[in-house]
Amino acid sequence: MGYLCVAVALIYGSVLMARSVFEQSQAKGSRDAASAFHLAEAGIDDGIDRLRADYNWVSTTTSTLPNGSYQLTVTQDGSRRILRSISSVSGNSNLAIQLEAVLDRAIPPNFYDNAIYAAEEVVLKGNSYSVVGDVRTGSDETVDNTGNVQGNVIYDQNADPLALLDFQQLYDVAQSQGNLYDHDRLHDIQQGQDAFPTEFCYSPPTDPNDPSTCAPNINYITEDLVLNGNIGTVAGFFVVVGNVLTDPTATEDTTINGVGTVEGAIYTTGDFVINGGGGGLNVFGGVWAGDGARLNGNATVEYYAAYMQAIANLDLNADVQLVGWRECPSTGC
Repeated sequence: MGYLCVAVALIYGSVLMARSVFEQSQAKGSRDAASAFHLAEAGIDDGIDRLRADYNWVSTTTSTLPNGSYQLTVTQDGSRRILRSISSVSGNSNLAIQLEAVLDRAIPPNFYDNAIYAAEEVVLKGNSYSVVGDVRTGSDETVDNTGNVQGNVIYDQNADPLALLDFQQLYDVAQSQGNLYDHDRLHDIQQGQDAFPTEFCYSPPTDPNDPSTCAPNINYITEDLVLNGNIGTVAGFFVVVGNVLTDPTATEDTTINGVGTVEGAIYTTGDFVINGGGGGLNVFGGVWAGDGARLNGNATVEYYAAYMQAIANLDLNADVQLVGWRECPSTGC
C-alpha cells in the first residue's frame, strides 16, 4: 500500500510539474508575442516621426531595443508612403510580427467643392433642412431623407479620414489676426463680452470683382465650438481643432443651436451638428467634419464657391496622417 501511495504521489507530482512547465511556456509565448507586436509598433511610430520631419525619407533602417529589434522599411507610392516594420524578439528568433501602415500628406480631390464633406455618416432629419450643393461622405452608409438636397450625394473613400491641414500655419495666421479663441474667449462670447468677426474677409479682395481674392478671417478654436440662441451673423473660416498642435489625435465637435447665419466655412475634427430654430440657422460656405454631420430642424448649409476658393487660395499644406494599417500574415505583406 505504501509503494502505491508513493507511486501515485510521484505520478501526481510529475503531472503538476508538466503542467507548470506547460503554463510557463504558454506565458512566455504570450509575453514574447506581446513584445513582438510592441516592437513592430515601435517601428511604425519611428517611421511616422521620421516622415513628419522629412516626408521624402525613403529607406530601410534597423533599431535595437532591450527586448529585441525591428527593421523599418519606407517606400513611396505616389503621394503616399508605405511603412513596413518587422520585429524580432530576443531569445525567440522564430517569432516575428510584421505591421504595415499607409501615410498620406495630400489634400484629396474635390475637397473644396462641397456643401457638406464628412468622413463618417451624414444624417438629415425632418423636412425643414436644406442643403444647396454636394454632400460628400466617407461612410458607405446610405444617406437617407435626401429630398431637400439640391446637389449630388457622393460616397468618396478619400473623405475618410478627413485630411489634416497644416494647423500650425492656420494658428499663426489666426494669431496675427487676433482670432485665437480659447476657453476664456469662448466664454466671453457666450456672455456677450466678445465676438467673432462679422465679415468673411479679413482684408479686402485684391480684385474688387472677385471676392475670392480676399484674405479670410481664420477663427482658430482650441476646444469644442458651441453656439446657442440668436447668434446673429458670424463669419470667417472656423477651424475647430482643440489642442491638435500638441496632441495630433485631438478631436473637437461643433454644435450650433438656434437662429442666425455663419458666413464662411467650418472645419471641425469631430462631429458637426446644426439644430435650426424657427427663424432658421444658415451656413453659407460649407462644412468639413472629421466624424459625422447632422442637420436638424430649420437649417440650411449652402455651398458658396467664392468663400471656398478664398480658403483654397491660402494654399494650405496637408499634414502627415495615417490612412491605413494592418497586421500582415506570416507570409508577409
